[in-house]
Amino acid sequence: MKRPAIIAMIKLGGEAVLLAIFVGIVIVIIGNLNKWDTSMRYSNAFFIAGCLMIIGGAFSRMAAGREWGVFQRLSAESFRDMSPGERANYIVEASSSVRLVIVGVVSGVLLMLLSLVVWDLF
Repeated sequence: MKRPAIIAMIKLGGEAVLLAIFVGIVIVIIGNLNKWDTSMRYSNAFFIAGCLMIIGGAFSRMAAGREWGVFQRLSAESFRDMSPGERANYIVEASSSVRLVIVGVVSGVLLMLLSLVVWDLF
């Protein structure tokens, strides 16, 4: 594999891990405030958060696909000097990122695995 691809994968993985850690800290804080006393409550919270992360990543991609109609009706100043073909290429390049899908799925899976660890160990 080429070096830029490896760097991009490491950055996406690091972003997903940081997001999962942040969500985990929020869950622990909420659990302490609500005085959760069983590992089942924490495990369920991590599992639900993981599911929500995966769903959020998938919905972000669906929303990017739906924005195409909005961009077609948009007549902004930055599009004035572009031909219709250039405008379409710009819009496709701007909305074709799957970064949020990858980060959402990876962090969701990490939270689900953390749910299993919490359930088994505590």
